[in-house]
Amino acid sequence: MKLGSALTEADVVRDIGYVPMKDGTRIAYVSWRKKSGRYPAVFLYDPYAASVSPFNLAKPFLEAGYAFVGANFPATGCSEGIIEHWADRKEGIYGAEVIEWIAEQPWSNGNVGLIGNSSAGTVQFWIAAEQPPHLKAIVGSGVEDAYEDCMAVGGMPSLGAITWSIDSQYVYEVSGVERRLIAGDTECAAIRAGNRQLVKRQFFNEVRERPLKDEWWDSIYLARDEVAGKVAVPTMLIASWQDEAGGAVREGARLFTQLLPNVEHKKLVLMNGDHRIGGPGPQSYSIVDEERMRFLDRWVKGVENGIEQELPVTVYWEVCEPDGDPKKSVAGWVTRHETWPDPAVERRPYYLTADARISPDKPWRSPDDGSRAYLYPAGSELYSSNQLFAIQPYSGGVLNYRTAPATADIALLGNPEVTLYLSIDNGDDTDLELTLKDVDPDGSVLFLVAGRLRASLRAIDGTRTYSDEVIHMFRERENLLPGEIYEIRMSLMSPIAHVMREGHRLELTIGAPNPISGVIPEGAASINRVYHSARYPSSILLPILPGVKAQAPAPERGTLRNQPCRKETEFAPGGLPIR
Repeated sequence: MKLGSALTEADVVRDIGYVPMKDGTRIAYVSWRKKSGRYPAVFLYDPYAASVSPFNLAKPFLEAGYAFVGANFPATGCSEGIIEHWADRKEGIYGAEVIEWIAEQPWSNGNVGLIGNSSAGTVQFWIAAEQPPHLKAIVGSGVEDAYEDCMAVGGMPSLGAITWSIDSQYVYEVSGVERRLIAGDTECAAIRAGNRQLVKRQFFNEVRERPLKDEWWDSIYLARDEVAGKVAVPTMLIASWQDEAGGAVREGARLFTQLLPNVEHKKLVLMNGDHRIGGPGPQSYSIVDEERMRFLDRWVKGVENGIEQELPVTVYWEVCEPDGDPKKSVAGWVTRHETWPDPAVERRPYYLTADARISPDKPWRSPDDGSRAYLYPAGSELYSSNQLFAIQPYSGGVLNYRTAPATADIALLGNPEVTLYLSIDNGDDTDLELTLKDVDPDGSVLFLVAGRLRASLRAIDGTRTYSDEVIHMFRERENLLPGEIYEIRMSLMSPIAHVMREGHRLELTIGAPNPISGVIPEGAASINRVYHSARYPSSILLPILPGVKAQAPAPERGTLRNQPCRKETEFAPGGLPIR
């Protein structure tokens, strides 16, 4: 809730300086506050430019009755610090010390809440694990597991993630430094040139040298008892199904479901969109801005707004941006749930058939009947934009499957699981990239969600797998032998909330990743086969919420963020013309 009239920069005070840590390290910060009074504070902490956060970023919080503080991780931007690598535990230790420094300032009432997206969302768990006394709540969006959700989705090292780690250090961080120098920092140049800012090992080198999930990856993983298990303050997690950085919904769901045992008040807020819906900033949905503010108001400011009486899981369906403005975002409808996954969801098997259908009927013919072949890695579906999605993959390099037209609305809520019986005829490995799409009666194909898995890393972690996700070990390779048939079980990269309307079809495509989409395919050129029979029943398990219908007209195709659309005149099953 906004208090009073809109603020201008002349109405507030900005300080730029350094917070001293217990070990003498100094963390660069900026604070914004009204000229008088004591306020609860929100704290944004990242490795980019948080320590020079502009007025427009702080303004909504100032108008809502908060002070705003932004700071850089140690050894990033203008902050001092000697760390082993990005994702060093010192980020959490120093973040907790900054919170206690905020609480001691004369303009602070002692209550602090964490905000932020992506790196700034993930680090909140490391800070909260330190249990600083004055931290009252965390609101994190785009929270990720560095290995499974970002650096090696499906076990495939990501070119995009390596590029991000380089750009983060040498472009985004440097841009923040330049802005801070312009803003009047007189010490940053000496810090950058001196010996009190050092990252011992470059993160992109660590990633390239560690293709499997080893003890180092474990040490920076937040979804474990030593990190998330120590969080004890009210926690809100926000994520989008189509987050291009990886499985942020998947990670948020894992945390919410399995690894916040000491958190009494927790919320999970889910919707369609991309990695930037969470903000804060100009690209975040107004829906997210409002959810975050209500949570902060309740647990940081202490406003009795009844949020604790609401069901803990909120799902926004078909969020649109009228006029392309995220600050006008509106959902088709909203549902609330007691937990995740919703126990009312029915996981119904549908079988892939040799004639390119997705059928509810089990295979019944002779045990060895039916297979389809495709040329690997010749076919890739590119889904990062409408322009790329319009380029249909080479037909011989993919296998496409479709359901019959739906006779009534079908609501999907959760993570589809795919089981493939697969063989290769050459090499010792293969990469799978799957896409799930909605096809309307006019032939408009709408992207829903993708999935990736390196076949040699198919071993399943039985202790962590649960009803909404098959979780893989990624510890060691089990190479494939040509001609052998292997069972590959995988969930897609993210759960979804989507209504397949009456008359619409679902389409599943099996193909390969592509360097354009950020992955260099593993293995040799091969004729891959997917089998469909009583003995080898390749299938997709759909999470169906019974009795739920669309509660709004379908959005115009191509207008949903990160859900590209194309028009097709006829269905192309794909595959090679061989038996």
